[in-house]
Amino acid sequence: MATGKFSIAMNGSMLDEHPTGVGVYSINLINNLSQLYLNDQLQKLTVFTPTNSFLNKYVQTIKVPSLVKSSRYGKLAAFSRFIWNTFYYPYQVRNFDLLISPTTHGSFVSGNQIITIHDLISLRYKNISVHQRFYFKYLLPFLISKAKLIITVSETTKKDIVSLLKCPAEKVKVVYNGYDHTNYFTIEGNQHLIESAYGVKKYLLAIGPTYPHKNFETLIQAYKELNDTVRIEYPLVIAGGKSPYVNSLKKLVKQLDLEISVHFIGYVPVELMPSLYREAHALVFPSLYEGFGIPLLEAMACGCPVITSNTSSMPEVCGNAAIYFDPLDKEALKDAIVKLTDDGELWNEIREKGLLQSKKFSWQQTAQNLKSLIENIIH
Repeated sequence: MATGKFSIAMNGSMLDEHPTGVGVYSINLINNLSQLYLNDQLQKLTVFTPTNSFLNKYVQTIKVPSLVKSSRYGKLAAFSRFIWNTFYYPYQVRNFDLLISPTTHGSFVSGNQIITIHDLISLRYKNISVHQRFYFKYLLPFLISKAKLIITVSETTKKDIVSLLKCPAEKVKVVYNGYDHTNYFTIEGNQHLIESAYGVKKYLLAIGPTYPHKNFETLIQAYKELNDTVRIEYPLVIAGGKSPYVNSLKKLVKQLDLEISVHFIGYVPVELMPSLYREAHALVFPSLYEGFGIPLLEAMACGCPVITSNTSSMPEVCGNAAIYFDPLDKEALKDAIVKLTDDGELWNEIREKGLLQSKKFSWQQTAQNLKSLIENIIH
């Protein structure tokens, strides 16, 4: 391994123009790491990606075929990405000193690499994705055995990696996620951007119904238990998600006669996300299990109080700055919502605690922590 100047290849094959969780992580990590290495001992930082959208001017990129873009090609993209990572990527990066993947994708032949595992939800829940479960169960352990280091985003996921993948604990390092301080912050007054775009205000916000473990059925059932006055005053807005699960939720909303109160608004453009949090009365995060939960940080930073499950990584992220509930108990969730809609003092208290808690996290700190680990490997 190099001891003077060295070169890093970043695997950005998961990036596209509609970033969600892992995409948001990858973009911010790449941008902040590239800035940390300006005028430093790095010879070059090169990102292999199908798009340079959202990447800053300091990032050098090499084009990856567009067929790997999930937002455009769906399941075909997953297969294409696997083929590219397995056969093309190892050849293209053969002269780099270190490979870094902000996801579970990497080279099956190189030992000089760092792999990031955000969660092992596909091993915990069988209804996530057949191909993803196969990859995590049979191929990821081999990739882990080849890697120099495994990065993960919470102590919760580290425990999973050690127990489910039999990885030595000392090989796994926790580097917490961050959020974009330049976009997610409080402002005075209300710009009414979400009200203008979607016709809703003073709403309860829920984000990302991608798979059943997100537990939106319990949220909708708990929302049904609220009295009519509360539902009229606080509509439920559900943003993002994947069609199969969203469609099942729409059927449940229709069965419960909630179509007037529950609004599915689909993918929200990145530039509107801060306003989505700022104009919400609260973020309700009912997930059964998360590797981290970046929306929790973004909401707190925007002054949006958080109601979240008391399981997995959520307490690591929110500390004492949230109203917690048992995600399997719809009555507990209903009571949590009632607390933040009835008690203005509690709402302000949770909001202020959230602003303080969010300041403990940043993408700059995430990148700095990773840089320290890189230098331990390099030297």
